Parts: sequence; structure tokens; C-alpha cells
Amino acid sequence: MDFSGLTAVVNPTTIVAAITTIAAVKMAPGVAKWGYNKVIGWFR
Repeated sequence: MDFSGLTAVVNPTTIVAAITTIAAVKMAPGVAKWGYNKVIGWFR
């Protein structure tokens, strides 16, 4: 099989951006909860 057409379309920048986006989406709830607790902690 010839994958030259597929590899020409998918460049490394796109792959890195996709992985970074997935990581950010996975981390967002934890970071938001941590930040919320920090801010609430300042007012206690």
C-alpha cells in the first residue's frame, strides 16, 4: 500500500496541535477545580 498521499496531508504540526488540544481538554476540569479552590481559599 502507498501511504505517500496520506503522509503528505498530515504534517507534524497538526499532530502536535491535536495532542496538545486533547491534553488540555483532559486537564481542564482538574485545573479549574484547583483554581476555584485556591480563589475560595483566599476569602476564608
